[in-house]
Amino acid sequence: MTDHSTPAQGVEPMIDAKQAAAALRLPYYWFADHAMRSKYRIPHYLMGGLVRYRLSELSTWAARSAAVQGRTEDDADVAAREAE
Repeated sequence: MTDHSTPAQGVEPMIDAKQAAAALRLPYYWFADHAMRSKYRIPHYLMGGLVRYRLSELSTWAARSAAVQGRTEDDADVAAREAE
């Protein structure tokens, strides 16, 4: 007999905008706002009116995204100036 109460192996849990922003250390509104998701081409899923993300896809996106790379460099510059 098969136990249907446990999730299938290899299924990645979906996360919401708040969790995505915290995980990638990016502004929440990038993930919460439709216009920003479109502008930055953030991979997402619409599920019954809810927006959900897969962390593995977001990590790949962030590694390839010029917007994220530019933001990381800007954050490093700000941190260096604050340290002086």
